[in-house]
Amino acid sequence: MSVDRTACPGQPFAQPGAGVLAPSRTLRFWLDPANLAARLEQAGQVVPTRTGPATAFQINDPALLRKVGTDEDTFRFWGPDPSLRDFNEDGVVGLEGAAHRERRALMRPAFTASRLTALGPSVQACTRRLLADLPTDRPLDMRVEMSRLACGLLVSCLLNSELAPDTLSKIATARSTLSGGMFWRYALAPWPWVPVPRRRACRRALAELDEAVRQVRARHRPDPDSGDLVSLLEAAAPGNPHVVQRDIRALLIAGMETSASTLAWACYELGRNPHYQQALREEADASPDSSRLHAHQLPLATAFVQEVTRLHGIPFLVRRTRHQTSQGGVQIPAGAVVTLPLGALRRDRNRYRDPDVFDPQRWLPHAEPPPAPTALLAYGLGPRYCPGAAAADAMLPVALATLAGSRTLRPARPGRKIGVSLELTPTPKGLTMYATPCEPRLADTGPAPDTNSDSVSGSGATSTEKGHT
Repeated sequence: MSVDRTACPGQPFAQPGAGVLAPSRTLRFWLDPANLAARLEQAGQVVPTRTGPATAFQINDPALLRKVGTDEDTFRFWGPDPSLRDFNEDGVVGLEGAAHRERRALMRPAFTASRLTALGPSVQACTRRLLADLPTDRPLDMRVEMSRLACGLLVSCLLNSELAPDTLSKIATARSTLSGGMFWRYALAPWPWVPVPRRRACRRALAELDEAVRQVRARHRPDPDSGDLVSLLEAAAPGNPHVVQRDIRALLIAGMETSASTLAWACYELGRNPHYQQALREEADASPDSSRLHAHQLPLATAFVQEVTRLHGIPFLVRRTRHQTSQGGVQIPAGAVVTLPLGALRRDRNRYRDPDVFDPQRWLPHAEPPPAPTALLAYGLGPRYCPGAAAADAMLPVALATLAGSRTLRPARPGRKIGVSLELTPTPKGLTMYATPCEPRLADTGPAPDTNSDSVSGSGATSTEKGHT
């Protein structure tokens, strides 16, 4: 695949303008592929590292990483940790073993192929409705606005309900507080004498989340076959509203988290690579019915989401040992923190050409060399693989294409340093942008974008790559 990194056909090269990304020293450690390769070569598959007052164990070998990530008998997933009981309340995210598998099986009918195929038009309509409320005369905090969009899509398209506008806005603002609170509560759990930041803010955010759950249940619109998520949960626990409430609460937290982060980082990359905004519009306009989009009609939007995930997805996963174990020839004590450095693998030069370059076209059909989407691990792995992964794959490309077709995004402060928040799913901190309504487009203004070639016609988007460990 020929890759032009410096210019777009038909357009002068413009320096990326959404600001310089400045992750913390801690996050740079987990994202640096040289760290992974050097430690694997010099120190072996498992390396003890200092994290605060204790020692964590980093898994450096990709094969061992998958083994650790899927071994639920030896390693505890973060969700069921007792330190997070206030957040998960034994909802599906906070369950383990047979109970967790039963709740996943209960929800499976809501994610059948026929239901997911039908999601596209409703996602498009909901995205347009939510974007219509965005102000055009002032900069927007994209972390908050994309949380609002992600929550609105989840509630409307998957939970068949609606939230009052003020509740949706409160949840969008509270998402970062909840996510950061869960991150610090879990990270500091082994050392209970260390104060957890933002406790009061987390309590207020949880109260707002409970109000959102109440509205979801009160405004629920069941499908005729009662196969939607809320109907399935209600039928499985008749007369037990607490069980239903805790599962909806867990679904809101987990479902909103990754989608909000992905959409916020997509805005960041659209600001740095504005030619892709036009390319995404042209792709949507070229679909058989641009008023009823589906993800399978949007290879470029799908590739864009995958590349966002590769560069900006969760930098590492965390497990905690249930008992003493030996991994890679290293003895790991019970209760120890074990880290899986996904971010470093996603930037591995042995897996991706020019891994530090944002290049969605590496994920397009017929790209050479063909990428391996399974290497992204965008939704986890093993027994804890996200049950809503297929729904996210069906929704996010449509939401992104609709966003690019409705609004033109540009950085409010070009060149400003953009931080990375320490949350369950890191999001861009300090990313403010203007979202100006797009001018109406004339029909048949040009040929459809050729997503099978090395460049995108019309907009001239350059060729790129992506992946998620």
